[in-house]
Amino acid sequence: MILLAVVALATLAAPGASPLRFTAAAFLGVSLAANAIAAGATSLAQLAVLGCAGLVAAAVLYVAARDSEYGEEPGWRLWAATLIAAVATPLAFASFRTITGEPPALELFSADSSTVVVQVAAFWLLSSGMAILVTARRAVRMTVGALLMVTGLQLLIRLAPGPQLALTIGVAWLEVLIALTGAFLIVNERAIRE
Repeated sequence: MILLAVVALATLAAPGASPLRFTAAAFLGVSLAANAIAAGATSLAQLAVLGCAGLVAAAVLYVAARDSEYGEEPGWRLWAATLIAAVATPLAFASFRTITGEPPALELFSADSSTVVVQVAAFWLLSSGMAILVTARRAVRMTVGALLMVTGLQLLIRLAPGPQLALTIGVAWLEVLIALTGAFLIVNERAIRE
């Protein structure tokens, strides 16, 4: 439950920060907390691949900022995105969660053996990313929204049965590609404005 709170707070901090460098650092926190949540259902190779992808994506955004002042003021868009995500997450969890006959035992600090926390974190990241994309105005927030959605997808992949390393590598490359595309758009947008 503590890790789920860390994911929720870091997800709110990522689009809520005005400077892009703070947004990149908050996204790295989201990525690390998501990996910690699903560590019980993930092999060491998958954790290494996804941890590196999150680190590279955050580093690309950090470098694209070029200084600590550049970013985007979220304004009312943060509140609208948070409201959309807060409504969509319980609806998605109630609709799509794994049906089990017994109530899950939620532990405060340890990994979730019943996958409930993994599913809630995944749905929160997917709905938050979609809400940020819906309310985005420029490339900074669009990139963050897309990265949050891919992180939620990474959590859902870990619940699939069978070998997942190839799919994990593909999603990790997608995360890095989104960060590179976002950095390209951010640099071009900044060049036009200057």
